[in-house]
Amino acid sequence: MFSITYSERIKIETFCELGLSNSQMADRLKRSPATIFYELSRCQPYQAKLAQADAEYKRARCGRKIKLNAKLKQTILNHLRLSWSPEVIAHELKLATKSIYNWLTQGQIELNALPEHGLRQRRNLDQRSKYNQSLGQSIEQRPNVINQRKRISDFEMDTVVGPRGHSKAVLLTLLDRKSRFIWAYRLKDRTAATVNEALTKFLTTFNGPVHSFTVDRGTEFSGLVSLESQYGIKTYYCHAYTPAERGSNERFNRNLRYFYPKGTRFEHISAQDLTTTLLQINQRPLKILDWQTPYQVMLTNLSKNSD
Repeated sequence: MFSITYSERIKIETFCELGLSNSQMADRLKRSPATIFYELSRCQPYQAKLAQADAEYKRARCGRKIKLNAKLKQTILNHLRLSWSPEVIAHELKLATKSIYNWLTQGQIELNALPEHGLRQRRNLDQRSKYNQSLGQSIEQRPNVINQRKRISDFEMDTVVGPRGHSKAVLLTLLDRKSRFIWAYRLKDRTAATVNEALTKFLTTFNGPVHSFTVDRGTEFSGLVSLESQYGIKTYYCHAYTPAERGSNERFNRNLRYFYPKGTRFEHISAQDLTTTLLQINQRPLKILDWQTPYQVMLTNLSKNSD
């Protein structure tokens, strides 16, 4: 049944002046006697205008109260600007994920603060993939220990490019499949020789064995066979136009794009700035890691391997 209307309240005030009982009022208004009893308790003596004001005041205050305050809003914004997702923020701040999305939808928090807001776009096919169709072992030959992420040091690898035609510098990214820990090196160009030079540096500084690389069929990865013979590292090549076969690496490349948007010239990025960015990404808790950070998982597994 709908709540009492203002016109009904005027009638109730008149009925009170006439001395009608609660039951008589209920019969005339087709309402429950309990409803009339509750309505009359709003004010004594009963006045329609005061009863209406009381009803409007209580209606405005009903429902769940908004928990968002200036301090909490700023904390959420700070985490969003570090590319944290609403789900991760909600877990860390002991909030409901839906609450954060509601605040975004309602305009309580700026929607453009979302890490990937407005980034979806149709991509042109990478013509480099038509080359190197006969390179190395196919991803179909990759063993289950890699597919099931049973150990650390199986890496997905890719390059992130700057503005085409304006900059040759790129980022080489390596992501450990188990821990989701990401490394990145700034390269002067996107050639196989430069990539191999960076990987040689990585292999001599990484504190642990490296088992495998999973890469696309770009020409910059055509020289990895030499690393296989020198270091015993297996390389597996994805099918053409299937970035989902390196899904984790693609996902974390988007995290890097949050800090370095399309058009960024990587020769202008300092080594310290890149290190700071990687720390922010690697120290973010992930649900898939039971809310541990990639840094924690990588450190724990390296410690086990050294025992």
